[in-house]
Amino acid sequence: MRRRPVFYLLLAVCILWLFGCSKEPEQAAEFAQPKDCSVHFISCGKADAILILADGEAMLIDAGYAARASEVVSYLKAQGVTTLRYLVLTHGDKDHVGGMAEVLTNFTVEQLLISPKAEDSTEYLAMTAAAKKTNVAITVPEVGDKFSLGNGSFLVLAPGEEALLEGSDNDSSLVLHYYYGERSFLLMGDALFTTEKEMRENGLTAPCDVLKVGHHGKDDASKKKFLRAVTPLYAVICCGEIVGEDEDGEPDEEVLSNLEEFEIEVLRTDELGTIIFDTDGTALTLRNLE
Repeated sequence: MRRRPVFYLLLAVCILWLFGCSKEPEQAAEFAQPKDCSVHFISCGKADAILILADGEAMLIDAGYAARASEVVSYLKAQGVTTLRYLVLTHGDKDHVGGMAEVLTNFTVEQLLISPKAEDSTEYLAMTAAAKKTNVAITVPEVGDKFSLGNGSFLVLAPGEEALLEGSDNDSSLVLHYYYGERSFLLMGDALFTTEKEMRENGLTAPCDVLKVGHHGKDDASKKKFLRAVTPLYAVICCGEIVGEDEDGEPDEEVLSNLEEFEIEVLRTDELGTIIFDTDGTALTLRNLE
């Protein structure tokens, strides 16, 4: 009987020790890195400039026209960007490559990813010269290559062999699918029907939440079979003023009709300005629509 106080004391110490251990996972969770991703479709006319920010890392896909490059640079700086883990050129058309040289000279770029189809335009040569001057590594990714960005990753889906053999600038576009938690963004560059067909045949048309419509909503892309395969909730069309021409680069009625048929919500930069999606990997919200 005299030993009972010692027994109860030891029992109390054990209970307190176990209670303390059970609290450790909860305390550790307080220091977990929060998930944070935003995808910005920058309004810069009938041109592409897409900024992805994920957990402190940044990448830019295309950089619009040379004449509006300062707008893209200013936008990135306003978002606090100083370093781009990846700068991506989907293909060499002037409404995609135009601002690349200015981006390379204004930000630290860790890696430049480019389409396998080179060009000899003034804007393209300015980009390669700027990359050389700033010692930026240039990579030509292949279908199936995967790269991480923050807590997410992107998969290269195109251009495939058939599209490259066709020789079109647009169908030489790098196509990327960015996955962040349960949400994803399919970014088509200016890829056309040939790429859409090749992706379907090769089993590369996984569903997405947001589709960046190929070729600015022109009717040589966004066919019904493709839309049925990728089933997006939203379709973003980067369209508007064509630099150097007295016309608007509006999407074609056939594409708008196809999107409406599949009940996909259409978001146009010529109507809304810059379009931004925020996600924590589960929720998906729109903000800053003009």
